[in-house]
Amino acid sequence: MPLWSSTDANTSAPKFAVAGGLGVSANGFTLYANTTSGEFVDNLTVGVFGVDKTEIGLNSNKANKPAHSGWILRTEGTDGRAGRIQTEVLVAMGSMTGDGGADPDSDGGADANDNVVFANT
Repeated sequence: MPLWSSTDANTSAPKFAVAGGLGVSANGFTLYANTTSGEFVDNLTVGVFGVDKTEIGLNSNKANKPAHSGWILRTEGTDGRAGRIQTEVLVAMGSMTGDGGADPDSDGGADANDNVVFANT
């Protein structure tokens, strides 16, 4: 069983404890596409996202752009840490495919890595 795959889906996210340094024992499956503040750590939004090369190159993602495409751990502070966004590349990848995010396309799936945090257009 692989530790991750290149399909943007919760079942493909890294299986190891990606946020252990934050006192979070959740794995990539649990953290996948999370945008809810305080879900795992008070005053902090922690999520894992599959990010492709297209998303890396878009100006709309400039403020929170990770260093490389692949599986990304994203943390965003609230209250006294509001506006502070940190991204960490967990698994660097040249390609990411599949259904991801929340915006369905015409076939009922979603475009690869199309999510509310890292825009695809």
